[in-house]
Amino acid sequence: MPFSRTEDGKIYQRAFGGQSLKFGKGRQAHRCCCVADRTGHSILHTSYGRSLRYDTSCFVEYFALDLLIENRECRGVIALCIEDGSIHHIRAKNTVVATGVKKLFF
Repeated sequence: MPFSRTEDGKIYQRAFGGQSLKFGKGRQAHRCCCVADRTGHSILHTSYGRSLRYDTSCFVEYFALDLLIENRECRGVIALCIEDGSIHHIRAKNTVVATGVKKLFF
């Protein structure tokens, strides 16, 4: 990620979301690293670029219905294809569920 930097070269961090030090008894914490005012845009492009290196499959128009769990490990998802309504069992060695925080179900 091309994080913004301070004058001395450290990653710029700012306060965000009411984070505080010492369990709410200290001053406001500066833990949020950012890329100017384009952090989300940068995360999107950095993640996509990295995924190309590893031949990653992305299922954009799918809705995850359930996780496939075997021996207490996630082995994929059961997903609904939004285009045609078909159900898919997608098995994977690794599963990443990328979603907005307000739509986080898993």
